[in-house]
Amino acid sequence: MKYAELLQSYIEQSRLTLDEISEKISNKGLSASKQYLSKLQNGKTPPASEKLNSVLAEILNGDADKLDFFAYVEKAPDLVKFILSNFDEDLIDSFIVLSHKFPDRTINLLGENDLDIVESEEFKKINHFAQKTIFNYLGNGQSNSLNNEITQLMDKQLGHLPFYQKNKEMITNHLKEYGFNSTLSLIKDLSILNTLNIANEENFTISDPELYHWYQTLPLSGEKKLRKLRAIWEMMQDDDNE
Repeated sequence: MKYAELLQSYIEQSRLTLDEISEKISNKGLSASKQYLSKLQNGKTPPASEKLNSVLAEILNGDADKLDFFAYVEKAPDLVKFILSNFDEDLIDSFIVLSHKFPDRTINLLGENDLDIVESEEFKKINHFAQKTIFNYLGNGQSNSLNNEITQLMDKQLGHLPFYQKNKEMITNHLKEYGFNSTLSLIKDLSILNTLNIANEENFTISDPELYHWYQTLPLSGEKKLRKLRAIWEMMQDDDNE
C-alpha cells in the first residue's frame, strides 16, 4: 500500500467531501485546499507533513502513525524504500513502536546504530527482515540507485580492506552485471584468495603476469570449472607421488 491509497481509504470511510475536510483542517489552524487534498489522495504530490497527517487522522478517524510510516517510505532512499515496502502489518507496527521509542534518533536499518536501538526487540525483528530481503530479492543489479546504495554500504563496511580497494572497480561492475547475491560471493572469493596470497607470498612468487592474472581471477571461473581444475590438480599430485 502507498500513502495516497491509505489516505484515500480514510477519506472514503469518513464520507466527508474534500471541501468539508479542508474546512475542518482550517478550523484546526492548518491550511489544505480541496485541490491539494485531491492531489494527496491521488498520489500527484508528495505525502503531507507529520503535523498535517496528525490532523487528517483525527478528522478522518484514521491512523496518523501509519500515514507517517507510508509517507516516510515514499521519501526514503531507494534501498530503504525497497525494504520498507515489503513490510507486513506486524513489521509496520514494530517500526512505529521503534520510532516512538527513539523519536529524535536516526535509525539505520542496515548500518550502525546506538546499542540501545540494536538491542531493541523491534529493531532486531526489522533488521533480520532487512538483511533477509537484501539477500533474497536484490539479485538482478538493474537499479542504478540501488547499486549506488549498496556500493556506499560496501565502502563503509569494507573500504578499510586493501583487497576491496584493489578490486573495487571489478566488484562494482560485477554488481551491475550480476546483482547483489553474486557480488557477495565474489567478495567472499576475493577475500579468501587475498588470505591465501598473504599466507603464501613468502613461499612463492608468480613472475609471469598472465599466469598471475589467471591465478587472481580463479574465483570468477564458477563452481563447475573449479571442480575440473581441482580434479586436474589432484591428478598432478598423484603423478608427483609416483
